Amino acid sequence: MESSQEYQEQLLKFRYFKEQRDMFQDQLEIINASLGNIMNTKRTIENLKEGVEEGDEILIPIGGLVNIKASIKEPEKVLLAVTQDVIIEKDLDGSLEFLDNLIEQHNKQLQFLQTQIQNIDVNLQQISQTVQRSYS
Repeated sequence: MESSQEYQEQLLKFRYFKEQRDMFQDQLEIINASLGNIMNTKRTIENLKEGVEEGDEILIPIGGLVNIKASIKEPEKVLLAVTQDVIIEKDLDGSLEFLDNLIEQHNKQLQFLQTQIQNIDVNLQQISQTVQRSYS
């Protein structure tokens, strides 16, 4: 590297890419957690299909580590929160289809984020090598 200014520019680029990578990594962790919740929900609905009857007793989480006992009123229907303000009623097969679509969307987002992280890692490696070669 020819000057201290170029060195500073490389360091700024490195910091920028590092911040970008950290942001994408945080998003990746959020999407992974959400995907885990969706997969648990899907398994629960699949279990409902396998033989829960009206009047069966179940545990319902109400926050944290707390659950309450409840009886199933309509085991063939579930209520899906499609947005924060909208809840729709679906049969079990319709809800599984909805969840499968969400899983597919999450997997696409994960793939995109992983690709972005890999590209940033390449840039970070190149900058690091350039700086090391110039100041060795």
